[in-house]
Amino acid sequence: MRSIMGGGSGGWGEAYDAERARQQRESAIEKERRLSKINDFLAEQLTAYNDRDTDGVQSRLDQITQLLSDVIESGVDRTLFGGSIAKHTYVDGLSDVDALVVLTGAESDSPAELLDSFAETLRSRLPAASLAEVSVGTLAVTVRYTDGLEVQLLPAVDRGGKLAIASGDGQGWQQIRPRKFTEKLTEVNKNNSGGVVPAIKLAKGLLEKQLPPAMKMGGYHLEAIAVDAFKNYHGPKSREAMLDHLVRHASNAVLKPTGDITGQSVHVDSHLGAANSSSRQSLAAVLRRVSTQLESGTAGEYEELFGD
Repeated sequence: MRSIMGGGSGGWGEAYDAERARQQRESAIEKERRLSKINDFLAEQLTAYNDRDTDGVQSRLDQITQLLSDVIESGVDRTLFGGSIAKHTYVDGLSDVDALVVLTGAESDSPAELLDSFAETLRSRLPAASLAEVSVGTLAVTVRYTDGLEVQLLPAVDRGGKLAIASGDGQGWQQIRPRKFTEKLTEVNKNNSGGVVPAIKLAKGLLEKQLPPAMKMGGYHLEAIAVDAFKNYHGPKSREAMLDHLVRHASNAVLKPTGDITGQSVHVDSHLGAANSSSRQSLAAVLRRVSTQLESGTAGEYEELFGD
């Protein structure tokens, strides 16, 4: 009797194991299909983000440099700070700055005065027929042309031999060492098979849709978090995996001030307040929600997250 029962038990166990193996194979196949569709969608998003008239931007920067030669101290540097073109992290309409402009200005000028003066100079000197609007933000000046092209400029001044831009609240000055950041981002991107820059672009597009206006993250802030997120990354290099990792890392990183990785003394997100401030906790909560949706979402749900 024990022999018969033993044989029956063995047959049942083998059948159970076979069924479980079949279910695991089907689950793995379905997961691969899901990830394939998601990565195809993200590739389409990147194609759209990369579709920008960079030659047109360069031409407009040349024009601005020429027309403002008497108020620009050392030319227009297109590799500095935000410089999304130089870092290849530009996302149409979402990036912070196309170029940094070092201006000649009085030591007594406040950031607000400098921005307003720079904007007024642009309004008066750029050809009126091609100029739609010149607007002033906390840090940058945006020039909008009648053909739809936009150029964002970050005014800076020389303070004691070091470059300084307006602080996050626009009330004071903060020193920057922008080339070192660009170099570090380039290094981290290279060490991750060129996947960091696309992850930043995708995150910019995604968070532009998902973050309320009061919680918007600056491009430099997100890029600084990305450098930290991927400096020791050993995970998959797919678009989906790296985007998910960046957003998940950001959900924890934003809870404390993000110091500039190049060693400067200021933080890139001082406007969010001290560590674990209510602003930081609110931002972290939204990022955690987005991260959870990325981890379990279908391609269709990704489209909804990106606003397509």
